[in-house]
Amino acid sequence: MDDSKKPTPDPSLARLEEVVCEGLAKSSGAYSWDENLLGRDERHEAVHSLAKQIGARYATATLGNYEIYDSRQTVIIERLKRFADEMPKHLRGGSGLMLFGRPGTGKDHVMAALLKLAITRHRLRVVWYDGGDLLDDIADAITTDRWREFRRGLWAPHVLAISDPVPVRGEFSQSQLRRLRDLIDRRYRLGVSTWITTNIDRQADAEAALTEPVLDRLREGAVQLFFDWESHRPRIKTSW
Repeated sequence: MDDSKKPTPDPSLARLEEVVCEGLAKSSGAYSWDENLLGRDERHEAVHSLAKQIGARYATATLGNYEIYDSRQTVIIERLKRFADEMPKHLRGGSGLMLFGRPGTGKDHVMAALLKLAITRHRLRVVWYDGGDLLDDIADAITTDRWREFRRGLWAPHVLAISDPVPVRGEFSQSQLRRLRDLIDRRYRLGVSTWITTNIDRQADAEAALTEPVLDRLREGAVQLFFDWESHRPRIKTSW
């Protein structure tokens, strides 16, 4: 086709489309990132609340006190330090974080450290959940007819972090999987970030456990890192 005959883009039409989309986003209940930021005085309470959620073992976890005993860990920690610096830029729109690898490689230590930085440095609202406890609370919310109220509480934070959402034994029940998919899909559509750690280190196994649609939503735009070194636990010396 002769370039001279190509239609010229209409800038007024493009701007009209932008205005329409902006209006639709507002009327659809789009997540307001800035309006939900923690107040400066709220950060202290939020970080102490997180410490209670994650427990004493990870309450003092930082990227700086993560134990390095394999050269591959250094690369991962440097990548995560950049992630911590750029967190709001990366997370706006819903991009997340996925940490894969065998047990004992420090995934939850790293997640706890990053969540504390999210609160203290970037004023983000975060919620952390052990995967088993999340499934139990989902089941309880369903049986007590509180599911809608419960899930709304998990739509609100900038970051929902789940430690190993895969059942320790067996598979998800259909009800559990449907509710988990509903929760993650809603956060995906709102454009808020979901983080997970999982002891599954193969994509095929992750898809089999979480199902491809759930994993696909978690994976879109996410920083995905593999902790493929040996567990630190055999290195711990006993005092007797």
